[in-house]
Parts: sequence; C-alpha cells; structure tokens
Amino acid sequence: MTLDRAPLRVAAAQAHALPGDVPENVATAAQLVRFAAAEGADVVVLPELFLCGYDLDLLRRDPALCEIVPGDPRLDDLLAACYSTRTVAVVGACVRRTAGTRTSSVLVAGIDGEAHVAYDAEHLPPGARNLFTPGDHGCSVEIRGWRLGLGTRHDIGFPEHVRAATLDGCDAYLCSGIFTRGDEEHRRNLYLATRALENTCYTVLANHIGATGEGPGCGRSAVFGPDGRVVVEADADRVDVALATLQDFEVDAARESLTMLSELPCPESRRERIKLD
Repeated sequence: MTLDRAPLRVAAAQAHALPGDVPENVATAAQLVRFAAAEGADVVVLPELFLCGYDLDLLRRDPALCEIVPGDPRLDDLLAACYSTRTVAVVGACVRRTAGTRTSSVLVAGIDGEAHVAYDAEHLPPGARNLFTPGDHGCSVEIRGWRLGLGTRHDIGFPEHVRAATLDGCDAYLCSGIFTRGDEEHRRNLYLATRALENTCYTVLANHIGATGEGPGCGRSAVFGPDGRVVVEADADRVDVALATLQDFEVDAARESLTMLSELPCPESRRERIKLD
C-alpha cells in the first residue's frame, strides 16, 4: 500500500522549441509553468532538450549556442515562475560538463528558486551518442510526499529503467521526451501505456510539437494511469497542457489486482534521490 498523501497535480506541457534559442525557450517554459500553475498544477513536465530545441545537427555545429551551465542566468525567468507559483518544473536541457563534454539532462526547477541538474540520460539514441556523455545512475525526485522517477524518450524504451524507479518507491515516471510522427508515434503509444501497466504506476510524457531536427513532433503529451489507460492527452499540433491528478487510491487499486511488482522483482540499480519540499 502507498503512503497516505495528498493528491498531486501534474501537467504535461508541450510547445514548439526554437533551435538554439535558449532565452526564448526559457520564456516559453516559464509561460507554460504559469499557465499550468493557474490550473492547479504542482509539477510541470516539459520535453527533452526543450531549452535548446531538439536539433542535434545544430548542436554539433555550434554546441556553445545550445549548452547551459549550472547557475546559468538565462534560466532566471523559469526559476522566477516556479518560485512565484510554488510549482516544480521538469525540463530537458543540454548541460555543459568539464573537459568539453556535455549531457542530455533533465533539470528540476524547484520552489526554492534553484535549478538542479537532476538526471543525465543513461540511454542515448544512436545519433546522440557522439554528442553526449551518458549518465551512470537514475534519479527519483520527492515532491509533496510523492516519489517520481525521471527519464527521456530512449530511457522509456527500456523496461528496466522504469522498473528500477518503481522499485525505488516511485509511483509515477516523468518522461521528458521527443516522439515524432510515424513509427515514433506508434512507439509512444506502446511505451507509455505498457510501462504504466507493467509497473502499476503513472507515466507522464511531455512531447515536442512542430519542426525538430528529428522531424515534426507528434505532440499528444499525456498522463497514463497505473492500469495503462490514458487519463488525459493533449492535442497533436498546438501548444497545450494536459493536467491530471495523481491519487493514492488509484495506485493501490491497480496493485491489488495486478501483482507483477511482487512476482517479478528486478535487481536494484544505483539511484540518486532529490527532495524538493
């Protein structure tokens, strides 16, 4: 049984990120946070590499244009939005590391007004492996009593990644992703529902819309329930926010009838935990 926690309002937000324009994308993220907070959101999830736009060719040509560093002043608008609304934002970014390396990371902007580089993508698609250094551990974020796993599009394709988060006590998995039209859209439908069902946890996807370096984003950011069914889904083509309320009783009900977690445990993986309240 889960702990007796207050419901958590989570928003999956989508918009068109401009390649290489970190200030403009930060401003868009801040607007989405303020809008979602006005609708009662506690947590707002945004897509993968949203702060620089998902364009790997541009990143190869001009990495300095796309990278952020810890303490980057260009994040101030987003941090101010989180601080003023008491909302947590989860957003993808290219982060500059030492010795000229970089990571495809998930930033968590907390109500403390700080940006935490919470998670570095452990699984990278083939086209990104010569650009980013993979992370070596997962991350669970604790917000208002809820433990939430973090991941990206390629991570969610690995059942073990979501299972490790669930075994660490996560009742939701937040995916900052990029799924494009065509085959990727088909995989998006399968991954989010399957990972939710087999782990009896919520899965949340924030996806791109508009042109990306991978092709047109298919949108449809969504929240799936612990039974694998869609709770809420955004539009395919427009700026949108899909809001859902995570509830203890829905997790409990799923785990009473679907007992995969107790029957098929997986070895624990190395994970970091960040508590934001």
